[in-house]
Amino acid sequence: MRAGKESSTEYTIKLKTVRQCPIIVGDGVLKRLGRHFDFSGYSATVLITDTTVKGLYGKSVLATLEAAGKKPHLLTLPVGEKAKSLSTVEEGYRFLLEKSIDRKGLICALGGGVVGDVAGYIAASYLRGIDYIQLPTTLLAQVDSSIGGKVGVNFSGKKNMVGSFYQPRAVISDVALLKTLPPAEMRNGLAEVVKYALAMDAGLFRILDKKEKGKFNTAELVDIVKRCGALKAGIVEVDETERSGQRAILNFGHTVGHALEAATGFQKLSHGQAVAVGMVAAARISQQTGRLGADSVDSIERLLSRSGLPTGCPGVDPDDLIGAIRFDKKTTLGKTGWVLLEGMGSGVVNQPVEESIIRKVLREICR
Repeated sequence: MRAGKESSTEYTIKLKTVRQCPIIVGDGVLKRLGRHFDFSGYSATVLITDTTVKGLYGKSVLATLEAAGKKPHLLTLPVGEKAKSLSTVEEGYRFLLEKSIDRKGLICALGGGVVGDVAGYIAASYLRGIDYIQLPTTLLAQVDSSIGGKVGVNFSGKKNMVGSFYQPRAVISDVALLKTLPPAEMRNGLAEVVKYALAMDAGLFRILDKKEKGKFNTAELVDIVKRCGALKAGIVEVDETERSGQRAILNFGHTVGHALEAATGFQKLSHGQAVAVGMVAAARISQQTGRLGADSVDSIERLLSRSGLPTGCPGVDPDDLIGAIRFDKKTTLGKTGWVLLEGMGSGVVNQPVEESIIRKVLREICR
């Protein structure tokens, strides 16, 4: 070939990777699992849960899975954020290998956000990907983390640093499971419900604002889980892997929330509590930048307080939060794009904010 001339050819691989994910919400749907999902094409099923959920629902769900298909294998994870690690994922790989799970195996994730994230990442990466379904048992998981295909673990003290977008074959949310949920876990999930209300649904905010201490009957819970799930599904459909920036609306309150979790070693606050404080910070930044009125900020803080959620994080060093925010996934080339409010139910994404405003608000919430 002569110098200076290029010889090349180009062709395109036409991929057909469209994957649908039905979401089933109801009261008692887990007891009728076989009616809502077809297990017949799978070589084996693996139920992944944690020790707490195993004690509550493990026996009944194992029996339901066995009646719907083949006898399932059971992998039990430790409870809490500490299980969200690569070492836990590695244990999962070993378990699947020991049970000779092949590419036609199915993972069933029964639990809250941690179980769903870990089990989903195991499914996404084992044998380059096997199917899984989400069976969320907490309000937080039912309205948020089980939907959308985000799976992964924490790494090097940073939240969700290793992971993938990998859609489940189905999400089956049984609000009957919420009856045994401790009040603290209900409040944890309620923070995510408030997030949807503030960033996307003013009508939902008005509903929440009329409730006393976040107590809901079964019909109301079904409606809330369906409503929040539909809001998230609509965003995921147009920006599944966060390329266009639209999916960032779902991270309202999470910039400071994730930073707060990381800065306190994932020990001091639950995810919902951290997000609640993060929403206060985002609302105050919205006010400081002329987007939101003081009355709206007061309404937000009153709703969170009445729901048993924190509105500040006394004792945390604002500089630690600033350092953690630099690792936020919405930070590019050292600049963080904030999710802010232009009104109740009207969130805006990728907003630049002067560091002086950020520091001022962080000092306020850390007092």
